[in-house]
Amino acid sequence: MTEDELIQADFERIDVLIQESGDKTDYHYYKRELCPDFVLVTNSSDDAGKKNWIVYVGETIRIIKDIDDVEALINLFQKFSKNKH
Repeated sequence: MTEDELIQADFERIDVLIQESGDKTDYHYYKRELCPDFVLVTNSSDDAGKKNWIVYVGETIRIIKDIDDVEALINLFQKFSKNKH
């Protein structure tokens, strides 16, 4: 998936500066909180390049590589939050 697709899916960009990370360059990643206990996080920009963004599901080793699957998961959580009593 692409960075633009993540932005369109309302992921928040998190910038990490050299001073914070100790790495050789600045980088960024994206995250999207679906509920307080469930956050989607991407790989980093220095890892992803232009089209190889991956979304990690929660704290598991599960990954999603297709934006349609990411959007389906987001829609499911939005549906759940509307049905809260």
